[in-house]
Amino acid sequence: MSEEGLNPVRKSSRTERSPSRSKQGNQSKEIEKKIETVLREIREDMAGIVEESKVRRKELAAVREKKGEQKREDMPKSSEVRKERSKREREEGKTSKEGKNPLRNSSRTRRSPNRSEKENQSKEMDKEMKTTMIREIREEIKALRKELAAVREENGELRKELATVREEMRGREEKGQAEKAD
Repeated sequence: MSEEGLNPVRKSSRTERSPSRSKQGNQSKEIEKKIETVLREIREDMAGIVEESKVRRKELAAVREKKGEQKREDMPKSSEVRKERSKREREEGKTSKEGKNPLRNSSRTRRSPNRSEKENQSKEMDKEMKTTMIREIREEIKALRKELAAVREENGELRKELATVREEMRGREEKGQAEKAD
């Protein structure tokens, strides 16, 4: 195509962008980037919290194990204890079932209440931290959504304004062409 047929005033829609429209597009992109960064930070924080809780649990288990080992050093091995107990029971004439408390069969049921309370407290603290972080994240997301809605509304207004400016430009072009034709 020759350049004679092209209107020098009119540009293609790709090259003709008002600065306000691109500014608004940049604002919405910035808001979306902010949302993404906030979500990324939240994920990183949550991962950090999970790692911290894992480390705490390992440390707590190590401390418990050390305490248990210190107590166990003084005590004979479980197999030795069983042998001695069975000897006594045979001597006394008791069967193994008669001498036991049926409610205390498992070693897990013999846990101290302090230990389980501490575990529950640490779990509750972790839950509270997670819920507060989630609450804060939701509030930030709400604020960013409101901001995004405002930017979109402004974007719509700017598009309308751009359409009116284009109509005015077309009217001027047609008027200028009509004057040239006369």
